[in-house]
Amino acid sequence: MTEQTPKFKKKTFIAWLTLVGLVLSLYLTHRDTLDVEVIRALVNENRILVIPSYLLLLSILGLTFIPSTPFAIGGVLLFSPEIAYGINLVGILTSSTIVYHFARFLGIGTAFEARYPRKSVKVREALSNKELPIIVGWSLFPVVPTDLIIYVASTLEVPLWKCLIGVLLGEGTLNALYIFSVGFAF
Repeated sequence: MTEQTPKFKKKTFIAWLTLVGLVLSLYLTHRDTLDVEVIRALVNENRILVIPSYLLLLSILGLTFIPSTPFAIGGVLLFSPEIAYGINLVGILTSSTIVYHFARFLGIGTAFEARYPRKSVKVREALSNKELPIIVGWSLFPVVPTDLIIYVASTLEVPLWKCLIGVLLGEGTLNALYIFSVGFAF
């Protein structure tokens, strides 16, 4: 697996650049069609399909280790900031609940332990004393994976409600800053 990792990263990076280039090309050549207001109008006409699809995407991100921040910011293009924020919070809580309950079943624990062994040990030690403040602080810090703290909290049998309150306070604050500042620009 370690031999495939550099190739996988390179392919992922190339796919990401291709996607960004394609989106930018489409935007530059079809500005009238891809205007934020036109996209929002299209989303409003299809809310019954778009909102559950967007929520499902946000809910499964925790299982894929893909950060939700770009999707949260992108949600402002689809919805008003208030609606994007509300859907994002539901997605965060759903994703955290899924990770909490299925961490062992899906092998997420093994992946985290392998990828972040030092962080896992430090978090275990810290969580044993101050669960809620650690979860809030961890969730508020944008460069560390929130799913790691949820996995560790699950394995330490921290109550789910503490995990969800911690993630809601931390990520809720962080995403409010992202979404409403981006929403202000639109």
